[in-house]
Amino acid sequence: MDMPFLRTPYNYDREAASDDSGLMCNDPSLAQQQFREDSDINTIVKRFNLTGEIPQGVNVPRYGDFASVYDYHSAMNLVRSADSAFMRMPADVRARFGNDAGAFVDFVSDPANAAEAEKLGLTVGKGDLGALDAPQALPKVEETSPTGASVDSVQK
Repeated sequence: MDMPFLRTPYNYDREAASDDSGLMCNDPSLAQQQFREDSDINTIVKRFNLTGEIPQGVNVPRYGDFASVYDYHSAMNLVRSADSAFMRMPADVRARFGNDAGAFVDFVSDPANAAEAEKLGLTVGKGDLGALDAPQALPKVEETSPTGASVDSVQK
């Protein structure tokens, strides 16, 4: 009767077994090495700090009129969208505000912070924060009661 092969550290060559059963990729690489430095995060941050150039695809924070938000669902969608936009900002800017989008909004809403906002690269025009306007009154909405009578009220 034939004895089965018993593998031990002394009679088994792992390199030879790997060469026999492994996948050999001898094709030339398709990686384009000339873009290596442009994709390095350290280079991107250094370039931004030196030139103030924002990499393509980064959105500058925007302000808007949200008077058309009437219900909880649309308000929460706007809040989530604003949080998402804040989280896409560079980590050092977010850290300056304690990763709190509310602290960021308070900062950029104060015209006295224009110089620091410009240093952080948060302004589009020189010294212009584009601070939020004073809140406007919501329009009146006509509601009807279950009896069909019209009731004027302010949307909350």
